[in-house]
Amino acid sequence: MAIIKFGALIAGLRGTISGVTYTANKAGPFARIWSRGSNPRSTLQSDARIALSSLAAQWRSIDPSDQADWNTWAADPDQELTNALGETYYISGFAWWVKMSNWLTTVSRSPITTAPTDSKPVAPTIASLVVSAGAVASEITYAAGTFTPDFDCVILLALAQSIGAYSTPGPPVLITAQQVPAGTSLDISDDIAARLGTPIVGQKAFAFVYRQNLEGYRSAPTSLTASVIA
Repeated sequence: MAIIKFGALIAGLRGTISGVTYTANKAGPFARIWSRGSNPRSTLQSDARIALSSLAAQWRSIDPSDQADWNTWAADPDQELTNALGETYYISGFAWWVKMSNWLTTVSRSPITTAPTDSKPVAPTIASLVVSAGAVASEITYAAGTFTPDFDCVILLALAQSIGAYSTPGPPVLITAQQVPAGTSLDISDDIAARLGTPIVGQKAFAFVYRQNLEGYRSAPTSLTASVIA
């Protein structure tokens, strides 16, 4: 899928031309190759549908006044989002509630019903990232107090798919989401192996580390890179 930014001569475009469908959503206009959905009903797809259906049912059970508060919160300038073209947009209170409910679930916390009251957390300061293919532990290190009972740790990580000057990373994968990691470092060796397999010496690792508060609001990511060592 590709997103689109129109100029003065074209204000919008809808429909399918030569196999390319042009449409738009709350994030803005985009184009995609038309295809008839295969609906494979994979395990992951089925799980996602069940989770979304469950959350939608939970949303309907939330008091209408609280739903209105979520919509008001979602329309606040602090919740403005930006797409890859630099265009800003907003999503609905329901979309934010689903997003933050999923984020809370990743750290074994329950969704909240009332709109958030805290501001967006500050991104964590991460001292270093080490990713190893051998006996050395893969870990991130950070200052004491970075993660507390009020701020959980969430890490997404990607590995370059091949070795060499033109290698590119795969998509970032959630490798861990933890409540109050102890000390000033976190061993992520097992998490990387379980989600991405054994790293290869010479690969490049790309990590995105978030602080997440008890309302499910995540900070901007702190981005780090590291070459995989032996």
